[in-house]
Amino acid sequence: MAEQNKEGEVETKNCKVVLIGQSGVGKTSIISRYTTNTFKSSLMSTPGANFITKTVFYEKEKINIKFEIWDTAGQERYRALAKQFYQKATACILVYDITDEKSFEEIKTFWVPELKDNAPQNISTLFYINSYIFFSFFSPCFGWK
Repeated sequence: MAEQNKEGEVETKNCKVVLIGQSGVGKTSIISRYTTNTFKSSLMSTPGANFITKTVFYEKEKINIKFEIWDTAGQERYRALAKQFYQKATACILVYDITDEKSFEEIKTFWVPELKDNAPQNISTLFYINSYIFFSFFSPCFGWK
């Protein structure tokens, strides 16, 4: 359980999260949905990396978690930069598009080995299966924009 400091403020812990995967699989859209609850069907490719934070208060634990979310570029020319984003990362989300077999193959042949070689050993890893078709079809059903 988190302790309050002398000023009565709730403790805040940082959690660095890195999203990786092939270009165009929806990493930026996932982050946009999580941080601002918005969805845009067409976005520009991320140049290098993008960084955004979101702080969430967990009532039961009485703690704030400040998520430091890194959106990495998936283009091959930026892959060498990706290694620096894994440093001190708490979690990594590997994203691929279920309608694009190549994006899944890149997860297996490039991104997973890349993480094993360069990320902290205790990093938490999540596979996120994404599809623009899914969002286009189901978004209205769930009231998503």
